[in-house]
Amino acid sequence: NSYYIVNGIAVTATKEVAEKIATFAEVEKILPNETRELFTTVSKNAKTPQSEIANVEWNVERVGAPAVWDMGFDGTGTVVASIDTGVQWDHPALKEKYRGYDAETGEVDHDFNWYDATANQETPYDDQGHGTHVTGTMVGSEPDGENQVGVAPGAKWIAVKAFTAAGGTDADLLDAAEWILAPTDADGNTRVDLAPDVVNNSWGGGPGLDEWYRDVVQNWRAADIFPEFSAGNTTLTNPGGPGSIATPANYPESFATGATDANDDLASFSLEGPSPYEGDIKPDISAPGVNIRSSVPGGAYEGGWNGTSMAGPAVSAVVALLIEADASLTVDELEEIIMNTAT
Repeated sequence: NSYYIVNGIAVTATKEVAEKIATFAEVEKILPNETRELFTTVSKNAKTPQSEIANVEWNVERVGAPAVWDMGFDGTGTVVASIDTGVQWDHPALKEKYRGYDAETGEVDHDFNWYDATANQETPYDDQGHGTHVTGTMVGSEPDGENQVGVAPGAKWIAVKAFTAAGGTDADLLDAAEWILAPTDADGNTRVDLAPDVVNNSWGGGPGLDEWYRDVVQNWRAADIFPEFSAGNTTLTNPGGPGSIATPANYPESFATGATDANDDLASFSLEGPSPYEGDIKPDISAPGVNIRSSVPGGAYEGGWNGTSMAGPAVSAVVALLIEADASLTVDELEEIIMNTAT
């Protein structure tokens, strides 16, 4: 399976074939099809901090979203995407925000709005919950104003499923990346004009130099798609501390988000910089990622979710608010504004 977003091919072959191909002058390197992970833990019975504004979650308030809504900007006219575990598209907080749903006619069209890189299901679903929670933090709210879990409730969302219970393979993640650059329909037709404004990536690999996804991020930027990546969480194999930030978040071209708690302190699990690239400070920003309440499959809501996975979508949604305010802003300018105006 060949890709155009990276100069690479995914191959299933024997060890002998791999060794033979490795001798070809035109082959730079051969990489294993690794599995990447989501950056989340769920704390059962955790008490989610209360917001001072009725129906608005504390994390949404903390990033200053309600003040921007009062200025008349809620993300209307922008499109956010996620590469994740999928989304329950008809969740009460998300249905009217789905780009494939026409609220006036009630008609649904998943072409160019949804892609399943794992099992090719044509209707959006989420068998893990993670993607629905992440999408809720970007756009979630109910039509009557209840459950304001999202930072940019006026934005539309689209999604790619690249993660199963086992994680996300590199081959599926490259497939997902390509769809983000040029969404397709069930027949394989592509529509570059339907690419999102921002793509949220609440996932990653280990620390250090691993450039398998760097061409992807560079090409998203070249297409004016804002590439948000979660910085990553501590694990048994990555206990955190200086230089622990995960790939692809640690690339110079990625906008990396760490996690903070209700006291604006760095979350204990949030991976730290510096980046392995000289002179590149990472993470670029941090956002609330402890005890986050958002939408979950079954039309429900759940608090107590922790992770840089929960922080990233708040930043992706802030990007949507900025783009609605000034659609001419480049990715570079958006990054600069966020970093220069943050506390």
